[in-house]
Amino acid sequence: MTNENIHNNNFKPFENIGLCFSGGGYRATFFALGVLSYLDQIRYKDTSLLQSVKALSTVSGGTLAGVGFAKAVQSKDYNFKDFFKNFYTTFTPKNDKLLKTAISKLEDDSVWKTNEYKNRSLINAFALTYAEMPLFEGAFEQFKGNKIKQLEQVCFNATDFSFGLTYRFQNKGYFGNNPLYKNNQKEMNALRDEIILGDVIASSSCFPVGFEPLIFPDDYFDNHKSPAYKNLKELDDFINGVGIMDGGIADNQGIGSMMLINERMERAKKGLDLIIVNDVGSYKMKPWQQDTTKIEKSSTLKRAINKILQYFTIKPLYWIIFIIGSLILLLNNMQVFGKQAYTGLYILGGVLFGIGLLLTIFGLVASILKASVLSKLKGMFKKNVPAPLIDDILSFKKLEISLIQVMLTNRLSSALTMINDVFLKQMRRINYDLFYSKSELKNKRITATVYKLNGKKSTYNNGTGYNKDIKPAPSKNLENVCLTASETPTTLWWDKKDIAKNRMEILIACGQFTVCYELMDYILKLKADPDNKIADFTEIDALYQALENDWNTFNKQPLWLVDDLKS
Repeated sequence: MTNENIHNNNFKPFENIGLCFSGGGYRATFFALGVLSYLDQIRYKDTSLLQSVKALSTVSGGTLAGVGFAKAVQSKDYNFKDFFKNFYTTFTPKNDKLLKTAISKLEDDSVWKTNEYKNRSLINAFALTYAEMPLFEGAFEQFKGNKIKQLEQVCFNATDFSFGLTYRFQNKGYFGNNPLYKNNQKEMNALRDEIILGDVIASSSCFPVGFEPLIFPDDYFDNHKSPAYKNLKELDDFINGVGIMDGGIADNQGIGSMMLINERMERAKKGLDLIIVNDVGSYKMKPWQQDTTKIEKSSTLKRAINKILQYFTIKPLYWIIFIIGSLILLLNNMQVFGKQAYTGLYILGGVLFGIGLLLTIFGLVASILKASVLSKLKGMFKKNVPAPLIDDILSFKKLEISLIQVMLTNRLSSALTMINDVFLKQMRRINYDLFYSKSELKNKRITATVYKLNGKKSTYNNGTGYNKDIKPAPSKNLENVCLTASETPTTLWWDKKDIAKNRMEILIACGQFTVCYELMDYILKLKADPDNKIADFTEIDALYQALENDWNTFNKQPLWLVDDLKS
């Protein structure tokens, strides 16, 4: 019997569900909250589908929702609707103080005196802010081993800057990544449960350009004198610290981690029956456009630099003024200009003397500093620029400043496009290819994207991709809500446009009706598969009917469930 047949014989739809929440700032956070809230809403065999969720793999903005939900489930008095209201209220535009608080902490000297173990940086200011929020307070120990409630496995993804691999904050399996963990297992396990959840969220959402890396373990533990910390810090891999940044750099959908989770659960003979990848990223990108600024004749870079540098020296004018002032004071005191010394000449001489003295001192100090700075720059230049490139770089001195400006703009914009679009989208394709190439995951996967139902065609496809067997077709109202959600920028704050468009509630609604649609699509395809190995579809048909009823309501009033939950 093949592995595929074994998996199919054990297949029980909706019994064990894994959720992946992608990165994408608040767009990801509230799309994920919508998915969670709809899974709590819909019932299968008299139980909400959310209660069947056994595993989480989250990235960046999706980690805010993932950590918040995972923490809430551990509470003795857990109730999803209470969690939803708490999360919703905390982040409504009028209450959301995440960015404001983080910046305030960054500017406050006392914060960094209190938290001396952390480098003073914006991402650490965010980490401290997350840690103070009731939604996220506490340490990783609450997800420890078999003590975790409902969710058997959680993984919050980041990326390390030592090996360029996914860095996993997870409760089972290796912690961090395989190269770092396999040789340092004992030392890492001694500290893993002490990691603050605020630091986990900051690590996962530390997107490039917007933030700088956190340093592990330096930024993560306040007691640098503890034996456990010292033991880890003394290891070769951690002596200089490991840079940690956004999980989206390596896998923005958290797919790889979820597949590893599924493998671990399979070995325990209770693998996942359904993996739902909830993705607010896109395979689409805006084509890069070059800077079309007109290049005009102006000063060359060399002349401009020389013009600036000439102020950092002792000029003849400075000491001439000084000498004239001194002579006026001296000659006036000797009464050379008349029978007495004149007060006006004392004032004039004093002013010229003071100006000349100050300018001379300034020129002397500036020339010393200039010589020192230029010496260091030349040293850095020789050290870091390959010899074959030196002549090419030096030739820039002869170019017009406007031309250099255009060249630098094009380089910067193309580099950002490469980092934020080309690279991430290529990684996205690779991870999805891996996900959909696994035969053992047949009939066990759903991908719910934020843009799926926005009604827009593109050069990437010939149609909208809707399943025509799902009735009714998405309404214009629903499509407009989805379009507004999919156009939300990748930020961790609400701007005026977001507030005007009510994007927070629209994102939640988009997550709700998108996963409703995808579950319907999944059931139809499951029933159409002759190899589904399911003898009785009675319960699944009842689930489809409930989904269809909600789908009809979503088409008439896309925000109906949001309105119910927030009231």
